[in-house]
Amino acid sequence: MKRRNIQLFLLLGVLAMTSLFSCGVDRWPEYYPLTGRDLWIDSIMREEYLWFEDIPNSKDLNYFLSPEAFLEKIKSPLDKGYSSVDTLYGTPPPSYGFDYNLYRVVDNDTAYLALVTYVIPESPASEIGLKRGEWIMQINDDFITKKTEKLLTEGENQKLSIGRYVTKKNEEGEEEGSIESYREANLPASRPVEDVVIPAYALYTSGTLNIGYLAYNHFSKEYNSELLRLSQLYKEKGVTDFILDLRYNDGGEMECVQLLADILVPADKLGSPFASLVYSQKRQYKNHELTLDAQLPEGGSNLNLPKVYVLTSSTTAAASEMLINCLKPYMKVVVVGSTTKGVTVATESFPSDQFLWVLRPVVCEVFNSEDEADYAKGFTPDYAVSQLSNFAKVLPLGDPNEELISAALGIINGSIVLPEPEPTPETQMTVVKSVKVKRTFRNGLIIK
Repeated sequence: MKRRNIQLFLLLGVLAMTSLFSCGVDRWPEYYPLTGRDLWIDSIMREEYLWFEDIPNSKDLNYFLSPEAFLEKIKSPLDKGYSSVDTLYGTPPPSYGFDYNLYRVVDNDTAYLALVTYVIPESPASEIGLKRGEWIMQINDDFITKKTEKLLTEGENQKLSIGRYVTKKNEEGEEEGSIESYREANLPASRPVEDVVIPAYALYTSGTLNIGYLAYNHFSKEYNSELLRLSQLYKEKGVTDFILDLRYNDGGEMECVQLLADILVPADKLGSPFASLVYSQKRQYKNHELTLDAQLPEGGSNLNLPKVYVLTSSTTAAASEMLINCLKPYMKVVVVGSTTKGVTVATESFPSDQFLWVLRPVVCEVFNSEDEADYAKGFTPDYAVSQLSNFAKVLPLGDPNEELISAALGIINGSIVLPEPEPTPETQMTVVKSVKVKRTFRNGLIIK
C-alpha cells in the first residue's frame, strides 16, 4: 500500500500541469485542492517580487510541494531568507520564556551550565524572578547534560538550582571568577508566551548629562502609543543623550521606523526626506519617498538630538538597520556592540482567506535620503564589544553596569575614547550553543 501511494503521488506530480486541460477534459476541480496554494504563491511572486525575473518557468516547477518548499524553489539567489510564507493564524509554541547560552563546565566533558541571556516578561521564567545573567546549574537536582538539557525549553514544572557569577581574590591577590549556587526555584509548566516590544527603559544622569535608554525589540504599531508616551517623558526629563537598544530587534513595520526617527532627529530636520522605496520594473509606479513628519501624533515629542547611541548584535536586522541608515544623513549614529545582519530590502504581506496562509515576498529596496544602502554586510560597530564576554556584566536590560549599556555611557561621558578593540573573553568556558525562544514577531522590514 505504501509503495502504491508513493507511485500515485509521483504520477500526479508529473501530470500536474500537462493534464489539467488535456483531451478537452477540465481537470481543474480535481487538481486544484492539491496545487491551489502553490499556484497562488506563484501568481503573487511573478507580479510583486523584487526579483521576479529569477523565478523559473512554470513548466519546470512542481506545484504539489508544501508552501514553504515551493517558495524555496522559486526564490532568487539574492533572497537570503527574506521572503517567507506562513499560516495566517498561529500561536507561539509552549515555552518557559527565556533564552540561554550553554557552556561546557571546565574539566568536565559531560556537564553544562546555562547562562540566561534574556527573560520574557510575564513568562514562567519571570514568575520565579529569573534574570538575565543568572546561571542554571542543575535541573531537578541533576546536572545539565545532553539528556537533561531539553528540559530547559518546555515541559512540566522543573526544580532549578540557580547560580550567579562572583569574583574573589586568590592567594596571589588576583581576581578570579566562579559561578556559585545561591538559590533554588520551582519553574512553572511551560505555556505559550509572547515577547514584549519594550521590555525596559531607564533614565541615567552623568554630571550635567541626562541620558535616556530604551530597549525596543520590535517595530510594532501596537506599541506606538507607549513609544509616544515615553518620548514625552524623555522630553520632560530634559534628555540630552539617548541610548537605543536594538540588540534583540530583527525587524517590524516601516511606519514605526519613521515614527521613531521623528522622535529622535534634530528638530530642524523634520520635514526632510527620510527614505526612498524602489520597486521592481513591473511596479515602478509604487516608487516613492518617505518624509520626516513635522507633526508628531498627539502625546509625542521630538527630542531634538544631535547624536544617538545604538546597541546592536548579530541579529539586529532589517527595520533596525533601516533606522540606522536613514538617520545617518541627519545625526551622528554611534553603533555599539556587534556587526548587524545586513538586510536592505522590505517585504509586503499578502494574506489569503481561502488558504489561510500569508505570503511575504521581498517587494522593494530601501535607500536613505542620500540614495545609500551600502550595508548588505551589516553595520560595523564604532565600538565593538561582545555582550557576553564578561560574565560579571551580563545583567538585566536597563542596568547601567550591563556590558553594552556601560560601554555607551562610557562613550557619552568621555571615559571611553573611540575606537576600541573588541575584548577577548575572560574565561576558559566555551559556549556550546545558543537557545532562543521562538518569537511571534515578524522579522524583516515590513511595509504593511
